[in-house]
Amino acid sequence: MPKNFTVDASLFKFKAKKLVKQLKLDEPKIVKDEAGMLAQSFASITPPFASFSKPKLNYGTKKDIKKGEGATLIGFNKSLGRIGNVNSWSDTKMKAAIRSGDVAYIENRLKHMKGSNKHNLRVQKYSDAARNKQRNNRGRVNRGTIPIVMIRDEDVQNGLDRAIDRVGMAKAAFAKAAVLLGRKKPIALIARHFSKVRASFSISKNPSIVRFSVTTHGDSEAYRRRKQVERFRIVALVKRLERMVRADAKKAGFKTR
Repeated sequence: MPKNFTVDASLFKFKAKKLVKQLKLDEPKIVKDEAGMLAQSFASITPPFASFSKPKLNYGTKKDIKKGEGATLIGFNKSLGRIGNVNSWSDTKMKAAIRSGDVAYIENRLKHMKGSNKHNLRVQKYSDAARNKQRNNRGRVNRGTIPIVMIRDEDVQNGLDRAIDRVGMAKAAFAKAAVLLGRKKPIALIARHFSKVRASFSISKNPSIVRFSVTTHGDSEAYRRRKQVERFRIVALVKRLERMVRADAKKAGFKTR
């Protein structure tokens, strides 16, 4: 089930807050900017990605999405088997059973097909819910999962098409939050999901805090690496502010390292 993912994006640890005051910057604006970059960084570490990486100021690439589509196809085929097109069967009773959706008859017949890769497998009508039960809480198919033979072929194919079409939705939720907070749009393969995901943010003052929330499937990786992403952003913020301090010092004629 999708969950609300809420982050307090103030990111104002003592050192950063002190530097903002020293530079006389607009604190609410800095906090909002950082919240947008935090959401963008969460998108970067949310699957799919072509290779595991550290957080970065990125949403994801076409290569990431294509990798996710390939992984979805592999997982789908590992967890499900197809009974095949009705016309591929010469047995008239099997044809009739496939057409009528007689799961019990098909399952019984498979018990006697010892040379088949579907021998003794469970049979049921395809549904997205049945497919999801074959996956773990990270959306992956565990090694050793016994496939279920699904009928009918057109329903299975439609299910596969839906699964591949959903690739990138979790990234899109964080990307949508980032865009709402003023960041640039992601690539079209991610932005196409904006109408299917929810994202919102709120701003409070004294102290300046921005909180954003996303509701989506597939955000477990973001939860798992939350502290790492937040640390990445606060370190980047402090470095950015320190560069500004040194630049101001140079303008005033002071030597800086």
